[in-house]
Amino acid sequence: MAQKKIQSKIKHKVVLRVPTLMAEHHIRFVTDLWKLLLAQGKVEISHSQLTRVVNNTANKLDVALLEGLAEIFDCPIPDLFER
Repeated sequence: MAQKKIQSKIKHKVVLRVPTLMAEHHIRFVTDLWKLLLAQGKVEISHSQLTRVVNNTANKLDVALLEGLAEIFDCPIPDLFER
């Protein structure tokens, strides 16, 4: 129980820039990004999981997802993150 309280207070120092990159690439909705990822055929992710990724509330990130996002946003994987 104490561990849950500690985890809830931890702030992420590194965050995904997906919302910013979506805006830069005129992708307005998570659904649109989700469809692009699925069309690649490399990433299997549910809409709700992708929403957590976009909102920076996901606990884990899959390498294939990062590769798919980098391809969509035409950037190297490190550019998906900011401090």
